[in-house]
Amino acid sequence: MTARVPAPHPPAVRPSRFSHLVVKTADLGPMAAWYKTVLNAQPMFENERVCFLTYDEEHHRIMIGEAPGATPRDPAATGVVHWAYAFETFDQLVNAYERLRDQGIVPKSCINHGFTTSLYYPDPDGNEVELAMDNFSDTETMNEWFSRGGFDRNFIGVPFDPEEMLKRHREGTDLGAFFAEAYE
Repeated sequence: MTARVPAPHPPAVRPSRFSHLVVKTADLGPMAAWYKTVLNAQPMFENERVCFLTYDEEHHRIMIGEAPGATPRDPAATGVVHWAYAFETFDQLVNAYERLRDQGIVPKSCINHGFTTSLYYPDPDGNEVELAMDNFSDTETMNEWFSRGGFDRNFIGVPFDPEEMLKRHREGTDLGAFFAEAYE
């Protein structure tokens, strides 16, 4: 047997960003309208079968394709539970909540996870979409919060009333601190 020096492995490369999500639906119209509204997105391309939407510099963040005859997924099946979109400020999250509420789009649940504040919305096909905000402005403060053990005791989170979030925001409450403290 001849010994060989193994060929060097290329350095591990990770993706630079998450690009897009593709969703299949039996009814494109309501799905495209919902995502345009929720994400405040614009179509980059749209016809009777597909809709490519973006809300930033990416060519598309979600593609919705119509598959006539597609059936709803069994809620007990394995697979994706939800996808999430993050906001930079609580002002943005609160404004999104209020804008959507005023258009009849309301979250099915709102959870304070301690490190994030999350609103969960069902799209027209029943897929769950999370709109969220980090409760901490920096990683060091977040890691300090994790070290206190609250997340170990309850990694699911605590339900909250989004109208209370809106009220406290209007009163000038630091919502990041409020949600982090309310969790413990």
